[in-house]
Amino acid sequence: MKKINEFNAFEKVFKYSDKLNYFFNRHKTLISLELDLTNLCNNNCPNCTGIKENPVSLSFEQIKKLVDEFADVIEAKSIIISGGGEPLIHPDFVKTLYYIKNKGLKIGLNSNGLSLNEEKAKAIIECCSYFRISLDAGTPEVYKKTHGMNESAFFKVLENIKMFSILKKELNGNVAFGTGFLTSEMTKPDINNFFRVSKESRVDFAQLRPFTGDYTKVNEEFKKAKEIYEDEKFKVTASVHKYACFDDENKRSYRRCLGMFFNTVVTADFKVFACLHHRQKDKYFIGDLNKNTLKELWTSSRIIDVFNSIDCVECPYFCRNDDINRSLEFIDKEINHKEFL
Repeated sequence: MKKINEFNAFEKVFKYSDKLNYFFNRHKTLISLELDLTNLCNNNCPNCTGIKENPVSLSFEQIKKLVDEFADVIEAKSIIISGGGEPLIHPDFVKTLYYIKNKGLKIGLNSNGLSLNEEKAKAIIECCSYFRISLDAGTPEVYKKTHGMNESAFFKVLENIKMFSILKKELNGNVAFGTGFLTSEMTKPDINNFFRVSKESRVDFAQLRPFTGDYTKVNEEFKKAKEIYEDEKFKVTASVHKYACFDDENKRSYRRCLGMFFNTVVTADFKVFACLHHRQKDKYFIGDLNKNTLKELWTSSRIIDVFNSIDCVECPYFCRNDDINRSLEFIDKEINHKEFL
């Protein structure tokens, strides 16, 4: 079976001892960043976390400038292209993928899949390590509730998924290709249908994740789907580390976001924020790449001010940096008599 990204950063951060070393000096710590190519979107998701009130897109020159520094100066490892808006509708989407790949960076891609065509699919297959389509439904009825789109859009996305799977096989591609499903009381009844249509579309994996701030338990549904659908060619997966925390009385034991030094977000207006959950919020604003380089921002006093101002109690549970923060918590912890080993 293909090795599938478990989307769990809890252990991964320890694989980068050089970045952990930089962490203590607050310099060149970034491993990955989330890149919003655009704020424009062709879906109408009721629970959208995008920035529709600021309908801008990065220019290709801005993208190249960022990627060059991220690869050559920061010496980072990967870029996750997401949103923001829908990345596949950016006019330079294909060029962007090849440019990032040629700089030696790994690429992850999240999309709603509606604008996928063969040209874009070929570029994704040749450039990306993983590609996940946010399907969030197994029927048109639930798709309308999660994406705000009609029946024809749902079936168009399924058609695009099947097209991608066929082309990937023809090109002998190695990209891990799957679908995503956000769980809640509203979507829970459609979990079985989601795994069924995903397997029928011949993806490598289908993944459950909780809506931010939603604690609907889906253990039984997940277990049942795994028994019915999983085989050597199709993996039934979930953000099990997040669901496992639902019963924790404290849910979050840390207060400081150490993860922001290892993972950040660059928005479609070429600005940097500490976290994708807090795009366009002044408190989390690190700097403007139209005025400063990424290195300048990462060695500035501003990033320390942002770090010191963040109280994770104010953040959504199971956020993007939650796994990293849980892993690094002991580094930031006061220990009695630490001089005695």
